[in-house]
Amino acid sequence: MRGVTATAGLPRRPMERGRKIRTWRFLWLGRWAFRPVNKFQVQIHGYRKGHQLLATSLALPREDQATLDRLSDVAGPLRPREEFEPYLSAYPLPSASHYVIARTWQDSTVPRAGCVRTMSVLIEMKDWRQSAPIGAALWLLSTPGLPSVEGAHSTDVEAIGDIGLPVAPEFNASELLEAIFFEEFMPVAMFDAPSPDAIASRVLAALWPDIRSRFALSTFALSPRKIGGRDFDLVFAPGSAKSKFTGWPGRRIDGRMRQTGRHRWTNAVVRRVFEDPVPKLLSDQDVQLLRGADVQSTSALRIALLWNELVAKVERSPSAALGLLDIANSGLVNSDSAARVLESQVASAAQSAAETLSSDDAWDFASAMARKMQGSDMPSSQAAVENLVADLARRSPSGAIDLLLQPDSKGAIAALLPSIAAGIGAAEASPAKDALISAPPEVFARLLSSGHGLSKFVLSSEELIEKTSGALLDLEPELAKTADAALLPWLVRDQHLSVAEPIFARLDAPALMKEVKWLELKNGLAATELCRALLQRARELKVLARFRDALVSLEPSLPRDDLIEASLSATAEDARWVISEGAITENLAAKLLYGLLEKANALEFRELMSDAAISSWVIGNLDRFSPELLFRAALDDHISLDAYANIAFVAVRKASGVDKLEISRRALKRLLKVRFDLEEEVLPVLLNSIETQADARSVAKSGLALELSADVASRNLVLCERTHPPVRALFVSTADEFAHRLKDRVDFDLSVSAFDACARIMFDAQKNSLKAYQLAAGWLVGALLKARRRPVSLLIVALFPAYYVGLESDDVSVSFLGLSAMFGRDPKKYAREDLVDAYLYSSWKPAHLALTAIRCGDTIRIFDRLLKTYGGEEYLLRISKEISEFGPEVQGLVKSAIAEVRPKPTRKRKP
Repeated sequence: MRGVTATAGLPRRPMERGRKIRTWRFLWLGRWAFRPVNKFQVQIHGYRKGHQLLATSLALPREDQATLDRLSDVAGPLRPREEFEPYLSAYPLPSASHYVIARTWQDSTVPRAGCVRTMSVLIEMKDWRQSAPIGAALWLLSTPGLPSVEGAHSTDVEAIGDIGLPVAPEFNASELLEAIFFEEFMPVAMFDAPSPDAIASRVLAALWPDIRSRFALSTFALSPRKIGGRDFDLVFAPGSAKSKFTGWPGRRIDGRMRQTGRHRWTNAVVRRVFEDPVPKLLSDQDVQLLRGADVQSTSALRIALLWNELVAKVERSPSAALGLLDIANSGLVNSDSAARVLESQVASAAQSAAETLSSDDAWDFASAMARKMQGSDMPSSQAAVENLVADLARRSPSGAIDLLLQPDSKGAIAALLPSIAAGIGAAEASPAKDALISAPPEVFARLLSSGHGLSKFVLSSEELIEKTSGALLDLEPELAKTADAALLPWLVRDQHLSVAEPIFARLDAPALMKEVKWLELKNGLAATELCRALLQRARELKVLARFRDALVSLEPSLPRDDLIEASLSATAEDARWVISEGAITENLAAKLLYGLLEKANALEFRELMSDAAISSWVIGNLDRFSPELLFRAALDDHISLDAYANIAFVAVRKASGVDKLEISRRALKRLLKVRFDLEEEVLPVLLNSIETQADARSVAKSGLALELSADVASRNLVLCERTHPPVRALFVSTADEFAHRLKDRVDFDLSVSAFDACARIMFDAQKNSLKAYQLAAGWLVGALLKARRRPVSLLIVALFPAYYVGLESDDVSVSFLGLSAMFGRDPKKYAREDLVDAYLYSSWKPAHLALTAIRCGDTIRIFDRLLKTYGGEEYLLRISKEISEFGPEVQGLVKSAIAEVRPKPTRKRKP
């Protein structure tokens, strides 16, 4: 038997069932006030020749009603004489129009065992998401006996103000809430939990609207329950039903155990859900803090809990304020709400840090605070951090220098310079002096620029004056001008760069050219960093051309050449300068141009190669190019056609392995489509570079593509047939691809040489690639016999025998020839007729008919068919005249066949 029901603590419902609940709005029960909120619909299910709907206040769609009918029945098979207390079910309907909270009673008033009576309250989903009137729904379901059908009416329910749901008894709350809120969620089955209705109602009330609107639970289940093909999210079951949950896909929790929380905030969430009067995961302050963020997520809950934990720790642990700032800067909380809390917390943390932390730890704390507070609008907090920094700098000047040495890409530390300078200025002389002398010039200059009396202090020491001389260049224009003149002649080593850079930044164009010549005189431009700094200044002044001319006028040297190269960009303008500049050697020009091409990105490379002058120079110097650069150029389809053909020609000869294959593939794909000047040289080299059958098939496909002109396609076919034997063998093995592409060109518009080349491929395919040869015959023979005005007769000689011989196979279809296959007739007869008719009424060479007949192995029958056709005798005479161009063997076969088919002369009887 189950324990306390969820109705504990709820106002008692009216005993008169007929009275409209609308009258409740005038009631005041203790501290519970009623006000109109939602309209509920009610359904009653029970036994009537089976479990079924007894009454309803709302007609539902079929799928929704079927779900409600099923889930209103008992939650699992009951054992004989087994009893249970009323239990709750809560779930969304499949259409998501309503959410259902139902109570099921055991019905002992009917003669059949295991029957139940269920009252289901249907809440519109928008109302359920907004207000979740769980208390009102439970109140409506709190009838002391079995619900009657009269209760199935639409009801305006008064939501109970400030209602507190029943307090759940002690149970394994930690593990339950961790499974729901802190771990990857899976369906949960809890066994032997005390008062499941009280636990479930609080969990349901605490859920966020999005989760609550799809959450399904049952406070009593003797076996797993499903809705919409998925398991209920939370079910409560007696321990005796554990065996029914052996295949449960989710968590199984013992409700009687008391488990210590495994997450840092478990106890806090347990308190909020099961101990507070109103179950809430987030307090109003938490929601305000998270305003604008997704407050319906576990991450939001974690943020709010962490925020509250850190606020409580700030007084005893200053570093907790850093965590608060991290949360405030994460964008996951409302900046205004966070700032109001942080104003006082940061000030408290800064004061505590100065009193409790060591010097090093305090500096780390101050640095972190400055970075995290950058850009925030918290004047009191900013002032507290600045006061902390000033105090720390007074006590530990060396720590201030260390702070300024830290990376500061966003300028957070730079903003503290006035406070640091004031602190060092107020420090004891000896520590302050040692710290400043150890400071790098840049840091020292930044301190000087901040003022606050530090200048007077550094002028009191000769060592600091020497250190200050370079830094003053940034602060005093007049002093900087004087120092420039004094220091510039000595800036000849790269170690001087930090001093030279601000001086170079003030050079004009004439002074810049003079400095280049000075550095060449002093060390032959060996100070590369200084030279690069001068080059950068030339870019800023937009005098790169003059700077380059100044370099060209110097004595040739490797540093000079390197600086010229560094001054060039991968633009057509700079490349043309290299080509046209007569003062540099040819080798240097080549080196510079190669460098430009190598460092150019894809767009720059295309621009360079599109320039006529550059492209012409590249074509004339391709033999100097590295295989890598040639490979890159050969893969750029945007280069002009003639330049690309030249590049591909050289590149494929220099490349090897996969690079060579890639170049030939890319180049053939482009060059097989067009005519160009060097095609007789370039295409054979590219074609002879392919090594795989797949590439040969690709060439056949693109080289005979339908969109190509007949002239281009004819050229491609002839060149494929003329390739080297190993490559030609690949084309022979893909003879079917050639046939396929020719079939697509229905006009058969290629040249005689192209068709003859294709025929030669087919002849070899018959010997070496029989399958491809047979497929080719299947593709072409029928179409070829119709192309009687095209020079395809040699191709018919090559392919027709494959078809003719194949007619002896049972599975051969002749439909592709356009023949009328007739049952019980010899299909070869029709093939002979089509062949003879095609030759008689075409422009083809009659001798080719004889060759076809010989290759078919059926010369006599074909010639016999020819003689029986109109004009056949004359055509046979033409064959006998043309066979002289063939060898003796062919001539003999033809003459023998002609003699066989011609009628023998008969002798006249003597009178």
